[in-house]
Amino acid sequence: MRDASYRLRYLAPAALAILVAAVIAVVVSVPDGSGPHSGATGTPHATVRTVSPYWIVRPGDTFTQIAAKTGLTVAQLEAFNPQANPSSLVPGQRLNLWRHPPVPRPKPPGPLFWTVRPGESFGSIAAKTGINISKLEELNPQLKPTTLQPGDRVRLRP
Repeated sequence: MRDASYRLRYLAPAALAILVAAVIAVVVSVPDGSGPHSGATGTPHATVRTVSPYWIVRPGDTFTQIAAKTGLTVAQLEAFNPQANPSSLVPGQRLNLWRHPPVPRPKPPGPLFWTVRPGESFGSIAAKTGINISKLEELNPQLKPTTLQPGDRVRLRP
């Protein structure tokens, strides 16, 4: 009987350690949605593209280096940039990293009206806004250039 209690004294902690290790192994191997096989459908559409849409060429860049840094192939870079000459990349040149990169947002058109301040004329407003004087006169037939007053609102675009 003494041998049985002696064995249990050492086997119980060992069994407990094995049980804890098994639980940890099961918990670690259960997919949590972030692993490489979580929700894997086997289709390339299941992956989310994290590459930016463009690459700005830096001095010394080559298609091979850009492909290695972005995870694309040289063939993909060539297909996405048919206008680019791989042997003569220019620093500052923009290369597409997607087949259909997003269209850049248009620049906002600017203010619709200009409120005249003391000392301003159609000429000074045209110089500050970059709009031709004749265009300002055309957009503002109710205003006379000679009688422009502070507080008047000058239309800048149609």
